[in-house]
Amino acid sequence: MLLSKFRGVSSIYKGSYSGLNNYSKVKFTNKNIKAVIFLLVCFITVMSVITVKLIGLFNSSSNKMILSMEEIQSYIDLADKYTINGYQLNWQEIAAINYVINDSSFSINEDISETIVNSLLKKDKDGNIVGLNSFKSAIKSFDLKSNDEKEAIEKLNILKNNYIHTELANDVDKKKFISDVESIAYENYKKYGILPSITISQAILESGWGESTLSAEYNNLFGIKADSRWDGNSVDLETMENYDDVIVGAFRAYDSLKESIRDHGKFLYENDRYAQNGLFNGKTYKEQAQALENAGYSTAKDEVGNLIYADKLVKVIQENNLMIFDTEAKRNN
Repeated sequence: MLLSKFRGVSSIYKGSYSGLNNYSKVKFTNKNIKAVIFLLVCFITVMSVITVKLIGLFNSSSNKMILSMEEIQSYIDLADKYTINGYQLNWQEIAAINYVINDSSFSINEDISETIVNSLLKKDKDGNIVGLNSFKSAIKSFDLKSNDEKEAIEKLNILKNNYIHTELANDVDKKKFISDVESIAYENYKKYGILPSITISQAILESGWGESTLSAEYNNLFGIKADSRWDGNSVDLETMENYDDVIVGAFRAYDSLKESIRDHGKFLYENDRYAQNGLFNGKTYKEQAQALENAGYSTAKDEVGNLIYADKLVKVIQENNLMIFDTEAKRNN
């Protein structure tokens, strides 16, 4: 358990997207020459096996990039264009289906895009969109050969690790961070209507992938301040306001990251300004991101004074494929 209150100013809280870390290589030293020679012999002996393993790993579906960043962005834009009533389409599923019905090409064909989209949208007898079909159901609607169905599934498995943020495919720590926030993000969606992509992107943006002092030491992922409505633990930290103003602020401190994520949903739901600015009426991640900015969640501005919080959230969501979690939330709702 945390102490009742934390005192003093510790470090500077910066709610910002810090990107990937640069990891330094570990140097091996050993004064025992015989041991070094033995290790070198072992290394040479197993080199061929290691090489095969590494090549297999590099070419596996877990980290293979088959689309450029520009192509991914085009598919994200296409999925968002056809997302109706908040039924977020999965760009990877669109791309996989497009590949098998477009002569083994990922080039976007406008003539067949709407057909692909319609295969993923579930409609009632009057043509109203009422849900999302599963990927396998969408594939079967095209009456493809079994080999083509298999190819579509294989391509989807590869595309699951294609990101604009290209290094994420191999970054275990950042994937774990997303996964840790994801499970509670679904809870907040069911309880409050906050899209999982919004919860996860805010956690990334505000905590620097969980590496900020506020997050690492006090479990506050979202930079939520300890105002008069908060009677729990708190900590005073210097924080950036507007473009370059530094002030001291009191922030909430939690016993766990799960507590922080749950409180994030409650905090937004219980503050009238978020409802007044359309957060809970927002059906897409872009709408909810803009509502957060309009409600003043962050006063972040660029060098000329323009508010930039919504744009930063959208960028984080698109770079890391976080909108995919919105698709799953809708399918399981």
